[in-house]
Amino acid sequence: DKPSIVKALRERSRQSEPRSGGMVGMVPDGILGAFRTQPGLDSLLIGRKRGLMRICAEEGATCCAAWCFGTTDMLSVVQDPCGLLESVSRRMKAALIGYYGRWGLPIPRRVAVSILLNAVKADKIEFPTAVQVEELHARVYDGLQKAYDQQKAYAGYPDRTLLIK
Repeated sequence: DKPSIVKALRERSRQSEPRSGGMVGMVPDGILGAFRTQPGLDSLLIGRKRGLMRICAEEGATCCAAWCFGTTDMLSVVQDPCGLLESVSRRMKAALIGYYGRWGLPIPRRVAVSILLNAVKADKIEFPTAVQVEELHARVYDGLQKAYDQQKAYAGYPDRTLLIK
């Protein structure tokens, strides 16, 4: 929820090393992304969600979009053709997912895994407009797309494309 995120971003480190605030990690495509994942397909299903971008703009936070190459190939998700598990999971706000890897067991396949980051510092705006939030969203995810396209060959996935929807 928003108050918890804002509190985490405003927290000061209790260590002797100074820093400007806390850190929040989120999976933007959430349960939907978990159910729609397919081996060999890199996709990020965000839709019209912009709440995190609005909070980043209000707090002047740095938003780090990341992609992990290879994770969609490690395990396969059991597909539910009726969508029953997805529906129940969304209502419960917890994913009920079956998955398998090598030998049909929950043991990940051996694949190359690499991570890439795109960090964008948001300007602090007390009441950001929808246009400003959309601009920040574009900077974050267009930057991630550009970094993905530049780095995919180095990560061992030269023929892949990242689909951000």
